[in-house]
Amino acid sequence: MTVLIVDNPSEPGTDLIVKELASAGVPMFRMDMADFPSALDFRASFGVERWEGVLTKGERSVDLSAIRAVYWNRPGAFTFPGLSESDERYARDAARIGFGGVLTSLDAAYLNHPAKSTAAEFRPRQLQVASAAGLAIPQTLVTTEAEAVRRFSRNVGGPVVTRALGAPVAARTAGYECLCVREPDPDALEGIASTAHLFQERIEKDFEVRAVFVGDECFSARVDAVTDQARIGIDRRSGCDSVKLTPVETPRDVHHALRRYAAVMGLACFTADFVVRPSGQWVFLEADPRGRWAWTNSPDLPVAKAIAGVLEEWCDL
Repeated sequence: MTVLIVDNPSEPGTDLIVKELASAGVPMFRMDMADFPSALDFRASFGVERWEGVLTKGERSVDLSAIRAVYWNRPGAFTFPGLSESDERYARDAARIGFGGVLTSLDAAYLNHPAKSTAAEFRPRQLQVASAAGLAIPQTLVTTEAEAVRRFSRNVGGPVVTRALGAPVAARTAGYECLCVREPDPDALEGIASTAHLFQERIEKDFEVRAVFVGDECFSARVDAVTDQARIGIDRRSGCDSVKLTPVETPRDVHHALRRYAAVMGLACFTADFVVRPSGQWVFLEADPRGRWAWTNSPDLPVAKAIAGVLEEWCDL
């Protein structure tokens, strides 16, 4: 049985998973959605209860019926150079619905199914599910109204921060990606009406934690800034020498809550970010079903080995 790996070719975490699967002798077929159709051919017909056919890339091919596990992360977009704008739009939709529809309908287990990952990206839903699962969350406001922000700030009775929704606005400096997480000026909110904005109470913190949930395991690392650049908002997902990682034990109640979160969201793997108060309470900030974790992977935090183990187990079922 085979693992299908769907990702862009430059994802370091996926490279680590491939090495683990290769060491275990697990057959795999790696591809990118951007390979289709220029470098990737396929045919598929619906037989009895399942899609049957073949994927071919260069000299390699895989039978769809042999795929028992799918690792779906951050594949590239379809490209159709040379077509007119209208033809490109049609070709892209046809590829998404036809080719993508087959790949997301295989008789296989997905880590994670792209439909589940997309649904799990919505921050308000994350906070709702996390709270229901038993995790502490910050007081939160999503709005387009400046006056609502001012009332929220007064009700919180302390500092408020705004966090990017969707793809974060970021600036790259010396190889680092800095997120715009900042305290808003209550007298300078003129642009808030342009789209939805998220505001939260600033949590008094002892330290931050990046947790990676895989299957039923949770690998957590304390994240401490060691440079001024990190202290002003480094995107921890990019990985860099500006932070120090220390493995920490995930509190039992947090681990149980993350299991419940995974079950509701339908995820087999995700990253989650926490702020830990001086009292020791873990406060959930956000989760990412496609979160980057390669920078946390180590002998003490064997994330790649755990993911490869889940995929291998699925192939043996």
